[in-house]
Amino acid sequence: MTAKPESKLWKKLKQNTAHTGVIWTRLESWALPGVPDLHGILGGHAFWVELKVHRLKSLKFVQLRPHQIAWQTQYISQQGNVWNLVEQPSSRSLNLFHGKRAFIIGESSVDNEPLTPDYVTTAPYDWSGIINHIIKFPLGH
Repeated sequence: MTAKPESKLWKKLKQNTAHTGVIWTRLESWALPGVPDLHGILGGHAFWVELKVHRLKSLKFVQLRPHQIAWQTQYISQQGNVWNLVEQPSSRSLNLFHGKRAFIIGESSVDNEPLTPDYVTTAPYDWSGIINHIIKFPLGH
């Protein structure tokens, strides 16, 4: 059985952030729709990460389900820290979007301009930069 693209992204993230000290918990959230794939904590900074692999050439939206958008919006409203990590193989990039933008990035329209990530890295990926961006992001913004 072939691993799903998000499972492959998870393995890369776990392997390449092991040196950072992040404690990861991967959730199978079929019982709780909308809960992100991963919970991480580093130095007292807890955060959630939703993993996505975007197969289209242009990153005009992220395929977030309505439950995911609702969960992220509610979590952010309570000063929570949640992110969407989107791998785009066609551009060999990893794009990080804060959950406060879940509704906007999840909106699909032919008129959409390409999205501007909060943080982006191209291959070879700067995994430490991703983690640093996540934990240094001021809550409530």
